Amino acid sequence: MEESVQKEGECCSGRDAPAEKRTSDRAKWMKIRRAMSRKAAYRFLLREILKAFPVLEKEYGGCRLLTDREPDGSGGESTISPFVKDALGKPYLPGHPEILFNLSHSKNGYAAIVVSDSAEASAVGIDIEARFPYRDPLARKICSESESRLIREAPSEAEKKRLLNLFWSRKEAILKCEGTGIRQDLRLVDTIRLSRSCELREEVNEAYTLVTCVKRVRKTG
Repeated sequence: MEESVQKEGECCSGRDAPAEKRTSDRAKWMKIRRAMSRKAAYRFLLREILKAFPVLEKEYGGCRLLTDREPDGSGGESTISPFVKDALGKPYLPGHPEILFNLSHSKNGYAAIVVSDSAEASAVGIDIEARFPYRDPLARKICSESESRLIREAPSEAEKKRLLNLFWSRKEAILKCEGTGIRQDLRLVDTIRLSRSCELREEVNEAYTLVTCVKRVRKTG
Protein backbone atom coordinates (compact mmCIF):
# COMPACT_ATOMS: atom_id res chain seq x y z
CA MET A 1 0.00 0.00 0.00
CA GLU A 2 1.32 3.43 -0.94
CA GLU A 3 2.13 5.68 2.00
CA SER A 4 1.29 9.38 1.95
CA VAL A 5 3.38 10.46 4.92
CA GLN A 6 6.94 9.28 4.75
CA LYS A 7 10.22 10.46 6.21
CA GLU A 8 11.00 14.09 6.96
CA GLY A 9 11.54 16.05 3.75
CA GLU A 10 9.43 13.83 1.52
CA CYS A 11 6.23 15.01 -0.11
CA CYS A 12 2.55 14.17 -0.40
CA SER A 13 0.09 14.61 -3.23
CA GLY A 14 -3.63 14.49 -3.84
CA ARG A 15 -6.82 15.82 -5.36
CA ASP A 16 -9.53 17.60 -3.39
CA ALA A 17 -13.04 16.19 -3.15
CA PRO A 18 -16.36 17.65 -1.94
CA ALA A 19 -18.91 16.45 0.60
CA GLU A 20 -17.85 16.83 4.20
CA LYS A 21 -19.82 16.69 7.41
CA ARG A 22 -19.23 17.25 11.07
CA THR A 23 -19.91 14.19 13.19
CA SER A 24 -18.53 15.08 16.61
CA ASP A 25 -18.45 18.06 18.93
CA ARG A 26 -16.13 16.56 21.54
CA ALA A 27 -12.73 17.00 19.92
CA LYS A 28 -12.01 20.28 18.14
CA TRP A 29 -13.60 18.50 15.26
CA MET A 30 -13.84 15.28 13.36
CA LYS A 31 -14.78 15.30 9.69
CA ILE A 32 -15.35 12.92 6.82
CA ARG A 33 -14.84 13.42 3.11
CA ARG A 34 -15.54 10.98 0.31
CA ALA A 35 -14.02 10.14 -3.07
CA MET A 36 -10.49 11.02 -2.00
CA SER A 37 -7.13 9.48 -2.80
CA ARG A 38 -4.98 8.57 0.18
CA LYS A 39 -2.59 11.40 -0.57
CA ALA A 40 -5.43 13.90 -0.96
CA ALA A 41 -6.51 12.89 2.53
CA TYR A 42 -3.31 14.40 3.91
CA ARG A 43 -4.05 17.69 2.18
CA PHE A 44 -7.47 17.57 3.80
CA LEU A 45 -5.84 16.89 7.18
CA LEU A 46 -3.38 19.79 6.88
CA ARG A 47 -6.13 22.20 5.87
CA GLU A 48 -8.29 21.24 8.85
CA ILE A 49 -5.38 21.49 11.29
CA LEU A 50 -4.75 25.03 10.08
CA LYS A 51 -8.44 25.83 10.61
CA ALA A 52 -8.34 24.43 14.15
CA PHE A 53 -5.05 26.15 14.98
CA PRO A 54 -4.81 29.42 12.98
CA VAL A 55 -1.56 30.27 14.76
CA LEU A 56 0.12 27.65 12.55
CA GLU A 57 -0.83 29.41 9.32
CA LYS A 58 2.41 31.39 9.23
CA GLU A 59 4.49 28.25 9.80
CA TYR A 60 2.63 25.81 7.56
CA GLY A 61 0.36 27.91 5.39
CA GLY A 62 2.73 27.59 2.44
CA CYS A 63 2.59 23.79 2.49
CA ARG A 64 0.06 22.73 -0.08
CA LEU A 65 1.43 19.25 -0.84
CA LEU A 66 1.52 17.90 -4.40
CA THR A 67 -1.55 17.58 -6.58
CA ASP A 68 -1.90 14.29 -8.44
CA ARG A 69 -0.15 14.23 -11.80
CA GLU A 70 -2.28 14.34 -14.94
CA PRO A 71 -1.69 11.75 -17.72
CA ASP A 72 0.47 14.27 -19.60
CA GLY A 73 2.72 14.67 -16.57
CA SER A 74 1.42 18.09 -15.53
CA GLY A 75 0.52 18.80 -11.96
CA GLY A 76 1.24 20.94 -8.92
CA GLU A 77 4.63 22.09 -7.75
CA SER A 78 6.51 20.07 -5.18
CA THR A 79 6.34 21.29 -1.60
CA ILE A 80 7.62 19.60 1.56
CA SER A 81 5.07 17.88 3.78
CA PRO A 82 5.03 19.15 7.38
CA PHE A 83 4.14 15.69 8.68
CA VAL A 84 6.75 13.34 10.09
CA LYS A 85 6.30 9.79 11.38
CA ASP A 86 7.54 8.60 14.75
CA ALA A 87 9.29 5.26 15.26
CA LEU A 88 5.95 3.42 15.32
CA GLY A 89 4.61 5.14 12.20
CA LYS A 90 2.26 7.70 13.75
CA PRO A 91 2.38 11.13 12.02
CA TYR A 92 2.98 14.29 14.02
CA LEU A 93 3.97 17.93 13.57
CA PRO A 94 7.56 18.52 14.76
CA GLY A 95 7.75 21.08 17.53
CA HIS A 96 4.02 20.96 18.30
CA PRO A 97 3.31 18.15 20.78
CA GLU A 98 0.23 20.07 21.93
CA ILE A 99 -1.54 19.37 18.62
CA LEU A 100 -3.18 15.96 18.45
CA PHE A 101 -4.53 14.52 15.21
CA ASN A 102 -5.12 11.29 13.39
CA LEU A 103 -6.20 10.27 9.91
CA SER A 104 -7.80 7.20 8.37
CA HIS A 105 -8.54 6.37 4.73
CA SER A 106 -10.84 3.59 3.54
CA LYS A 107 -10.55 1.40 0.46
CA ASN A 108 -13.72 2.92 -0.98
CA GLY A 109 -12.29 6.44 -0.86
CA TYR A 110 -13.55 7.93 2.40
CA ALA A 111 -11.17 9.93 4.58
CA ALA A 112 -11.79 10.79 8.22
CA ILE A 113 -9.78 12.96 10.58
CA VAL A 114 -9.89 13.94 14.24
CA VAL A 115 -8.10 17.04 15.52
CA SER A 116 -7.77 18.07 19.17
CA ASP A 117 -5.23 19.58 21.54
CA SER A 118 -3.47 18.48 24.70
CA ALA A 119 -5.74 20.63 26.89
CA GLU A 120 -8.71 18.46 25.88
CA ALA A 121 -7.15 15.03 25.35
CA SER A 122 -3.97 13.09 25.88
CA ALA A 123 -4.29 11.14 22.60
CA VAL A 124 -6.65 10.61 19.66
CA GLY A 125 -7.13 7.84 17.11
CA ILE A 126 -9.55 7.23 14.25
CA ASP A 127 -10.46 4.43 11.84
CA ILE A 128 -12.81 4.36 8.87
CA GLU A 129 -13.29 1.14 6.91
CA ALA A 130 -15.37 0.08 3.93
CA ARG A 131 -17.97 -2.43 5.08
CA PHE A 132 -16.87 -6.05 4.62
CA PRO A 133 -18.84 -9.32 4.94
CA TYR A 134 -18.84 -11.41 8.07
CA ARG A 135 -16.02 -13.97 8.02
CA ASP A 136 -15.81 -16.52 10.81
CA PRO A 137 -12.01 -17.05 10.50
CA LEU A 138 -11.46 -13.29 10.90
CA ALA A 139 -13.79 -13.17 13.91
CA ARG A 140 -11.84 -15.97 15.59
CA LYS A 141 -8.57 -14.18 14.84
CA ILE A 142 -9.42 -10.73 16.21
CA CYS A 143 -12.25 -10.99 18.74
CA SER A 144 -11.84 -11.20 22.49
CA GLU A 145 -13.90 -13.70 24.50
CA SER A 146 -16.60 -11.15 25.32
CA GLU A 147 -16.74 -9.90 21.71
CA SER A 148 -16.99 -13.47 20.41
CA ARG A 149 -19.87 -14.14 22.79
CA LEU A 150 -21.80 -11.15 21.42
CA ILE A 151 -21.26 -12.38 17.87
CA ARG A 152 -22.41 -15.90 18.76
CA GLU A 153 -25.55 -14.46 20.33
CA ALA A 154 -26.31 -12.19 17.36
CA PRO A 155 -29.81 -12.88 15.99
CA SER A 156 -28.87 -12.56 12.31
CA GLU A 157 -26.01 -12.61 9.83
CA ALA A 158 -26.51 -8.88 9.31
CA GLU A 159 -25.91 -8.26 13.01
CA LYS A 160 -22.82 -10.48 12.97
CA LYS A 161 -21.49 -8.40 10.08
CA ARG A 162 -22.21 -5.15 11.92
CA LEU A 163 -20.49 -6.34 15.07
CA LEU A 164 -17.39 -7.68 13.32
CA ASN A 165 -16.97 -4.44 11.35
CA LEU A 166 -17.45 -2.42 14.53
CA PHE A 167 -15.00 -4.46 16.62
CA TRP A 168 -12.34 -4.18 13.90
CA SER A 169 -12.62 -0.40 13.66
CA ARG A 170 -12.74 -0.01 17.43
CA LYS A 171 -9.49 -1.92 17.78
CA GLU A 172 -7.81 0.10 15.02
CA ALA A 173 -8.90 3.42 16.56
CA ILE A 174 -7.83 2.38 20.07
CA LEU A 175 -4.40 1.17 18.96
CA LYS A 176 -3.86 4.25 16.79
CA CYS A 177 -4.80 6.37 19.78
CA GLU A 178 -2.18 4.54 21.82
CA GLY A 179 0.30 5.14 18.99
CA THR A 180 1.18 1.49 18.42
CA GLY A 181 -0.96 0.49 15.44
CA ILE A 182 -1.79 -3.17 14.90
CA ARG A 183 1.29 -4.84 16.32
CA GLN A 184 -0.23 -7.25 18.80
CA ASP A 185 -2.77 -10.04 19.14
CA LEU A 186 -6.05 -8.23 18.55
CA ARG A 187 -7.89 -10.71 20.76
CA LEU A 188 -6.16 -9.02 23.71
CA VAL A 189 -7.78 -5.68 22.85
CA ASP A 190 -11.23 -6.02 24.41
CA THR A 191 -13.44 -3.21 23.13
CA ILE A 192 -16.28 -4.17 25.48
CA ARG A 193 -14.25 -3.38 28.62
CA LEU A 194 -12.52 -0.04 28.14
CA SER A 195 -10.72 2.36 30.40
CA ARG A 196 -12.98 5.15 31.68
CA SER A 197 -10.60 7.69 30.16
CA CYS A 198 -11.09 6.19 26.70
CA GLU A 199 -14.14 7.56 24.86
CA LEU A 200 -15.41 6.08 21.59
CA ARG A 201 -17.61 7.79 19.00
CA GLU A 202 -19.07 5.48 16.35
CA GLU A 203 -20.98 5.66 13.09
CA VAL A 204 -22.05 2.64 11.03
CA ASN A 205 -23.83 2.81 7.67
CA GLU A 206 -23.90 0.90 4.40
CA ALA A 207 -20.72 2.59 3.11
CA TYR A 208 -18.38 2.51 6.09
CA THR A 209 -17.75 1.92 9.77
CA LEU A 210 -16.21 4.88 11.62
CA VAL A 211 -14.78 4.92 15.14
CA THR A 212 -12.98 7.74 16.93
CA CYS A 213 -11.08 7.11 20.16
CA VAL A 214 -10.23 10.04 22.45
CA LYS A 215 -8.33 9.68 25.70
CA ARG A 216 -9.54 12.51 27.89
CA VAL A 217 -7.27 14.52 30.14
CA ARG A 218 -8.08 13.66 33.72
CA LYS A 219 -9.20 16.69 35.70
CA THR A 220 -7.64 17.16 39.12
CA GLY A 221 -8.70 19.19 42.07
